[in-house]
Amino acid sequence: MHTHHQKSQSNECLICLSFITENISLAHLISPIPLCEKCLQKFNILDQTVTFHHHQLRVLYQYDDFFKSLLFQYKGLYDYALKDAFLTLYLDELKEKYRTHIIVVAPSSKDDNDIRGFAPMESIASTFSSKVFTGLYKREKYKQSDLSYIERKEVYKKIGIMNGELLTGQKVLIFDDVMTSSSTLLACLSHVESYHPKSIELMVLSSKNGLKDKYC
Repeated sequence: MHTHHQKSQSNECLICLSFITENISLAHLISPIPLCEKCLQKFNILDQTVTFHHHQLRVLYQYDDFFKSLLFQYKGLYDYALKDAFLTLYLDELKEKYRTHIIVVAPSSKDDNDIRGFAPMESIASTFSSKVFTGLYKREKYKQSDLSYIERKEVYKKIGIMNGELLTGQKVLIFDDVMTSSSTLLACLSHVESYHPKSIELMVLSSKNGLKDKYC
């Protein structure tokens, strides 16, 4: 089931498989980056921080056609190697900033993960932290895009948490891939808050729309 897994060589771009040495940027000279300059430039960087229900929320990229295609290649075509592509521009910063945090990843379908052979958000989170909490889970299989407005408001009921006591008194970062209606993110936050961490921050890879400080 995993024939699409890439095993890119160190001098090949993880996304397009071209030789990175053909087009080197200043970023490549500062630190090793597994993407070519052409693919790096396709990321539409937002890097916005807003207040989300009294907590800091950071969004890294615009959810555009390129990012949608990249995420599908990773999650839908089981391209596990791409886990190293999403945070390559932020990796050193995130490793330092969150070295004492527990990274709580948003849940994905267990059935889908079994088919892929990996859990997408857990795999990306593991590129910058060894403290990844996977206790959030989907009580039933669903796609956010298939839910009605009312159903999205009740996503909390579709998500459960195990071993939440591990979060008590800890610094926590909640991590997800795409924010649309913010219902899933809010559901994750509500579950995490119930175990009284020392602090909570949130980070998502992408959002369809520019953010405004309107969530508090």
